[in-house]
Amino acid sequence: GAFGHTQFMPSTFLRAARSGSGSPRIDLMSSVPDALMSTGNLLKAEGWLANQGWGYEVTIPAGLDLTLAGRDKPQTIAQWQARGVRRVGGRDFPRHADQAFLHLPAGARGPAFLMLPNFRVIMKYNNSENYAMAVGHLADRLRGGGGFARAWPTGERPLSQQERMELQQRLARVGFYTGTVDGKLGAGTREALQRFQARAGMPADGFPTAALLQRLRGGS
Repeated sequence: GAFGHTQFMPSTFLRAARSGSGSPRIDLMSSVPDALMSTGNLLKAEGWLANQGWGYEVTIPAGLDLTLAGRDKPQTIAQWQARGVRRVGGRDFPRHADQAFLHLPAGARGPAFLMLPNFRVIMKYNNSENYAMAVGHLADRLRGGGGFARAWPTGERPLSQQERMELQQRLARVGFYTGTVDGKLGAGTREALQRFQARAGMPADGFPTAALLQRLRGGS
């Protein structure tokens, strides 16, 4: 199992642990310098770009094709700007040639983000978009940043495991989903949801809701 301040697996310890205290013995359990040095070394080995952050909160224009969202559809910042995507607060992006993907973690009604390659590096540490979001946002807050500019919608009820599986089953029934019915709503399920939403004339944000499941029940 994972251990230490930053939860290394034993195989990760053997691969990436480094001493930050000058001691030949690396102690991730009680030495904060060792834990931070090892974590930094791991992120660097996974491709962390020191001159970039993790991403930007952005505003998206009305009418933007939301099927462009997703980890497998990166574009340059300049291309996103040409589509009307803007950084919140009126600030400019520091580098227009950077690759980024559009991320809508709470659907079209919630905050929107352009995620840089470092976001994927955080996900190599823990393969969860929510985890990577929390780490990146916490880092921004520690540097004096504020909360998200757009409020997170809190009225949506999370789908149960059984409902998530039913969602996949119904998407498969109408020909949009070909993956495993396991209740894990990853990229394949989101893309299937986007295709269904686009056909139904809905905002194609790929965000699973009880209302969307009910729409599928009525149309399948």
